[in-house]
Amino acid sequence: MRELWAKSNIWMLTAAGAAVAMYMALNLGAMPAGQRALGFFVVAITLHEWEEGHFPGGFYELMTKKFGVEDYTREQADLSHGAVVVAIAFFAFVPFLLWERIPWLAGIPAILGFFEAVIHIMGIKIHNLPHPYSPGMATALLCLLPSSVAIVMFATPGIGAGGWALATVCYLAIFACMEVMVWGAFGIDPHTIPSLIRRTITGPRC
Repeated sequence: MRELWAKSNIWMLTAAGAAVAMYMALNLGAMPAGQRALGFFVVAITLHEWEEGHFPGGFYELMTKKFGVEDYTREQADLSHGAVVVAIAFFAFVPFLLWERIPWLAGIPAILGFFEAVIHIMGIKIHNLPHPYSPGMATALLCLLPSSVAIVMFATPGIGAGGWALATVCYLAIFACMEVMVWGAFGIDPHTIPSLIRRTITGPRC
């Protein structure tokens, strides 16, 4: 089961994203604008994972190198991505499915979309890339960012400061769990992850 999950998690994500896209194609006119925005985000995050990992790919190689992880197996890398897929279920699919009952959930993918846009631009400097592009940046800017703007416009009005606070707390909790699982697949102690992330973003302290 572990090996199957490692090899197929990207395809499971793709199938789920395609199902949402098909549902939207058949029901777009009847869907509330907020749910449309959330649906477009689901499709966008699916495309984003393909850009980061495969077309052109290279995102995970950059991150593992930055974290000092150099000796790992293909299965470890695939299991690490499996943790991302699990997180995406909570970041994107749960809000799409439950938004009409729990409106503040829409804030979670909105925050993620803005974060992805910023971090991929920062990634050019963080990884000292020779070109103004980091793997995943195209879909982050052209798909995730517009989807997040649409979510803010159509899915979050009325949730108030309390709703945004709940969304932010849930976003941070999902993100933290994801990071523990992602780097745990490579055998990294969870207690060292915050310092590794800080070092990745700001560089080593003198």
